Amino acid sequence: MSDNYSSEFKAKVALDAVSQGRAVIEKVAQKYDVPEEEVIAWASQLQADAAKVFGATEEAGFVGEEAPKAENVTITSDNPVFSFAVDRGVTKDDINYSQLIFWSSFGVTLLIVFIVGLVYFTQYSLFEAQREVSSQSHFSEVVELRSNQEQDLNSFGVVDLENGIYRIPIDSAINKMAID
Repeated sequence: MSDNYSSEFKAKVALDAVSQGRAVIEKVAQKYDVPEEEVIAWASQLQADAAKVFGATEEAGFVGEEAPKAENVTITSDNPVFSFAVDRGVTKDDINYSQLIFWSSFGVTLLIVFIVGLVYFTQYSLFEAQREVSSQSHFSEVVELRSNQEQDLNSFGVVDLENGIYRIPIDSAINKMAID
């Protein structure tokens, strides 16, 4: 009866059954329309032969196919750079350290100049913005008016020259009134 199915189909059903466990073998059998005994037999055969399936090719890192045969190749060349590259598996880097240091220093200097310029620009912008806001605010007008009034209260000055009205500091006026 099991000869009626292909080996690929048997492997598919057996893997499905093994991965699901014994509790669902009946469902797997119904899913593929195969008798339960066949599914159990295929799963048992798969479990028994699993080591053989992976044994020979597992060591080489190939599953389901043969490992390729290694070939010994001898390369001869008159070019020492090429020979070095083949022997070591890499190419030799010829780095010009003086240019590397120059361009690294140039880049770092340019970056520092850019950052310093950015800091100065932000400080200038912040100062100008504060100055602009303070010149347009009513608070600065009140402070300026109060400063002018305090200056008038604490200084001598002429109020009306024709009528002979003069201004004296408030402290002096209070002392004069207290004495008189």
